[in-house]
Amino acid sequence: MTTVNYQEDPRWREILNELSRIREQEDYSAESVEFIRQQLQSMDDRVRGGAALAAEGCLFEPYILDMLIDLVEHDPNVAIRKAAIQSLQGVIREGVEQQLEDAIGAEADFEYAEDWLEVESDRLRDDYLRVKNLLLGLVEDEMESMEVREAALASLSDLGFLPVVREWIDYFIQHQRKSARLVALHAMGKYPQYWEAELARFIAPETDKALLMEAISASYASQSARLAKRIEGILGHPDPDVLSYALLALANINQTENLGEILQKFSLHPDPRVQEAAKDAIEHFSRKNFDQYLRKELGYDD
Repeated sequence: MTTVNYQEDPRWREILNELSRIREQEDYSAESVEFIRQQLQSMDDRVRGGAALAAEGCLFEPYILDMLIDLVEHDPNVAIRKAAIQSLQGVIREGVEQQLEDAIGAEADFEYAEDWLEVESDRLRDDYLRVKNLLLGLVEDEMESMEVREAALASLSDLGFLPVVREWIDYFIQHQRKSARLVALHAMGKYPQYWEAELARFIAPETDKALLMEAISASYASQSARLAKRIEGILGHPDPDVLSYALLALANINQTENLGEILQKFSLHPDPRVQEAAKDAIEHFSRKNFDQYLRKELGYDD
């Protein structure tokens, strides 16, 4: 067992409040970045973990990424490693947005990463490949804790169009750990078109509540009539949270016959949470159909 050399910073509450303020207000001024940089080196686990989460907003500032990677690779506290891994998702997201997964990158295995770097050596591509390979390495490492592997897969979810990531999502969805299946369902939600059958299997009244809600959430952007039909099948579920998720998902998928009538019916539900969800779903459904009318019938662009 690893021994943690824990030292309490007497100002830890004040420091965590400041880190929380920085995150909430997205205040990544030079002073705030320097503050985060200092706290990433704190001997107080709570402070170091809070700084790791706050660092997602300044990943590309000098030394921040190096410090996060060092925490992932060497910190004795698993919770802090997970916090750092969560922040590294920002690098993956930026890489996807910048379309760094080109014809070479999308097919590249680990052994080809250096060749790719020789061709494309700009800073973002370098950072992106470094983080991508680190996270994939963690997911694949059977000697690593499942908590860390799950966190790494979650941070790779924006790359769910890559075969290697889809293979690990498939592995995790079949795992006996509930937390692993939750991570897999979350990752499926990024590209639900690949996972229609798997999501349909989890959308059933008898499914554990947390897994059911994650499966419904993962179906939200699917535009799948099959998944909409499965979600319709749980509208008799007794849990208000499940019903709220289901109504919002149905409104966004928009593949349900008489959906307006269904949503109106649930706007009169005795539970206020369901009422609120139904009203939000009606607004979303109406706006979505109006936008479609403008595009299809009148020829307006977005």
